[in-house]
Amino acid sequence: MMKFCCLIVIILCTIYVTNGGILTGQCLASNGKCGTKGLTCEQKFGQGWINKGRCCNEKPCCGEEESTVKPEISYSCGFETTEQCFFKQVSWDDFDWTRGSGSTPTNGTGPTSAAEGIHYMFIEATGESAEADLDTISTNFQASPYCLSFQYHMNGPDIGTLQVFAGEKSSFLSNVWRKSGPQPNPDSWKTATINIPQYSNLRINIEATRKAGDLGDISIDDIILKSGTCTNN
Repeated sequence: MMKFCCLIVIILCTIYVTNGGILTGQCLASNGKCGTKGLTCEQKFGQGWINKGRCCNEKPCCGEEESTVKPEISYSCGFETTEQCFFKQVSWDDFDWTRGSGSTPTNGTGPTSAAEGIHYMFIEATGESAEADLDTISTNFQASPYCLSFQYHMNGPDIGTLQVFAGEKSSFLSNVWRKSGPQPNPDSWKTATINIPQYSNLRINIEATRKAGDLGDISIDDIILKSGTCTNN
């Protein structure tokens, strides 16, 4: 008799697995790994549990399916300390970004204060064309699509270009966002919101270029990178 009952349980679980692992309310909790003898799983765990039940080792598991929702991954960079964040200065560009507060040295070009907190990063136009990069090449990200957002400020007639590139560390990066020249309403910070596709070994680069002139500062602040797609783009 015992062998016959076990055979029924195995057959039922085999059927349920082929139907996506959903069990019925008649599954006896005593056959599960956390059950009570003589009770059905609905009696033990409440009505509706069958939408979450599954089979374990050809026996009914009278517990909920483990959550498939991955916890959010988040990185932030506000430049409030001198320690570099997940975006770092690089050695292959022409010059470095400058960490500042208040106004930039050239009047009428940069912001008058940070977008968030006290400090921000900027490049200053100094009469020659050049580029400065911030890069995540030394940061390892979990494979996932990401939403990148940051505040930017581009004011002055000699403003160059602010761009974002993304891709695999072992390959060429693709341009995913670009702004050139002075932006409207120059006294205000603007918000960039960018969807970054999933890569197995993600790298992101923020590149600012200056034109051959003295009036044009590009500033960035409050960088946030979160797993998942952007809700507002």
